[in-house]
Order: sequence, then structure tokens, then C-alpha cells
Amino acid sequence: MNEFINAMSNDMGISRYKGESNDSFIYRLCYSAMGQWCLRIAQNSSDGKIGVTKHNQTIVINELLQCYTEIFPNNGDKYIDSNQSQMNFPVHIRRVYEETGYLLTNSSNRNQLANFGRTVYIGNTSLFFGIPNKMHTVNGLGVFTSPTTHSVTSSELLIRDSLSCEEYLLSRYDIADFYEKDLSTDELQFFNPLSNSVPSQSWSAKLATDYSLARKSQWGPFYRVIRESDESLLFADEIVESQSDSLTSYEYRRLYFSLKAHYNNPLRARIVKLDEEYSKLTIGGHLPNREYYFLLLLSWPINNAFDKVSFLIRNDFIPEITNTLKNIGIIVKGGNAGA
Repeated sequence: MNEFINAMSNDMGISRYKGESNDSFIYRLCYSAMGQWCLRIAQNSSDGKIGVTKHNQTIVINELLQCYTEIFPNNGDKYIDSNQSQMNFPVHIRRVYEETGYLLTNSSNRNQLANFGRTVYIGNTSLFFGIPNKMHTVNGLGVFTSPTTHSVTSSELLIRDSLSCEEYLLSRYDIADFYEKDLSTDELQFFNPLSNSVPSQSWSAKLATDYSLARKSQWGPFYRVIRESDESLLFADEIVESQSDSLTSYEYRRLYFSLKAHYNNPLRARIVKLDEEYSKLTIGGHLPNREYYFLLLLSWPINNAFDKVSFLIRNDFIPEITNTLKNIGIIVKGGNAGA
């Protein structure tokens, strides 16, 4: 068994951090290994068709998951989403790869590996989109190797605009886009950027700031709100798409974070150094999918495969991760990010 674990560790270049338990290390190895299988079977071809059907890709990873669960029974519950039981881990990682550009769906409706040599500089290495024909390592679901001539920035990868947090906020609260609306404040809840609770629990019956969001219920409809005076409120419709697993899902969280930053109560994240190679990142709320999926390519969710607040990151990745979070209004403390 130790030989099997050592082989996985050596093949993917994944090392144990100081004091890490066997269960934690094995979980990380299996998590990354299933990601590698998801990519490698997309290199297959049969009957002149390149790639693999999404259905077969999911089946293969599910069989591998069952095999790992039988070999390492202590880790079986790591791949169950306790908050969303219908979420299937093999589908989850496949969708992460599809949405971040590792997998492309071709004209035969098959997933094939996007092995075009594209890289993003991260720390002392480069995130590679595909599987390179040279030495590489794995962090989380991401593949890392030396840089190529086809290099892009993380913002280009995420298709994120170049607006600062404050510029983004002001663009969303241009008074020219707002109007009076026949709404009773008694039927509305307002987002409170001053609250120290997580954003999803920061709604109240009273408007606390001049810029805010309003909703009739947890499921909407939603409005951006400007308070002109104690008696006058202006509204703009805020479209919140159905929650899904696309790259652009949960973008409304960026507005939450921008509002909190604007009112000097930013969402916070903390980095705690574990040893010379790894640190633990803890975020005070859930991210938009762009940033969440990016983190899954750089790190391991700690508590289970669906953990959205705690991640194991490499120390040389701290500056990139810090900048990514800062760009959407999150303040990072600890590590090399701040006091």
C-alpha cells in the first residue's frame, strides 16, 4: 500500500506537508489523480472520433472513485457534497475542466483535451492547460510545468474585466440606470455591507447604507438600490441567474464583496503557513465560480472535495491568489499577503 501511495506521490509531484495525516495526504493524492484521469481519457480516439463522451468520462471517473473508496475507506465521505447531495464528484471535476478550458466539446459532442500549450505564470512554475509532453506536477486539479510561448494572465483566463473593486461598484451604481419603483420597503430585505456575518446571512429589514441590494425573498426578485434621501429610494433590476456550474455563475457575490469593501468592511481571508512549502487559506465566504474554479486548479479543498472556504495552497502561489481575491474586494491577511 505504501508503494502505491509513494508511486502516486512521485508521479504527480505531490508531497506531504509537515504533520499531515495519512488520510489527508491520501485524499489529496486521489483527488488529483481523478482529475488526471479525467484529462487523460479525453486524449482517447475510437472509430476515427477524437475524445470521449461526457457520459463515458463520468462513468470512468466514478468507477475510479469507487475503487479508491474501497482501497481507502476512511476517505469515502470526502467526495460527498453534504450541502448539495445531488452534486456528483465526477461531474463536478469534469465541469471545472470544461469551464476553465482544459476540455473542449468537439463537433462529435465529445470532450477532447485542449492541448494547445497555453500556460499561466503562477509562482515559480506555470499552470498548463492540457497534459505536456515533459516533466510536470499537479496541484489540486491543475497541471504545472515550465512556461511556454503561449502564455496568458489569470485575468485573461477568467475573462474578468480590468476594473478595480471600486470602479466596478461605481459602474453598477450609475444613477442614470436607476428609477423610482412602486415597492413597499415593508416587503423587502436589504443587504447590509456593514454586517460581520457571511454575505448570505447579511440581510435585514432596514437599509443600512446608501448603496445596497434589495430582494423580496431569498429567491428574488433582486434590485440594486440607491438611497437619495430617507424618503426616496431608487432601484435597478439585478438579474441573478439560476445557480449553476458555469464559469460565470454566482457573479452577484462580486457585488456583495464590492459593497463591503466600499463601506470599509471587506470580506476577509487568512493564510496560515504550515511549513516551507504549504499554507492553509481560509475565506470568509463563497466565491464567484470564476475565482472558485481558479482556486481548484491551484489548490486542494481541505475538508472535502466540495469545500468552498478552506484550501491548501503552495507558498509560492500566495501572491497570485492574494491578487485574485483582492481584485474582487477580499482582504487577505497572513502569509506573505499582509500582517
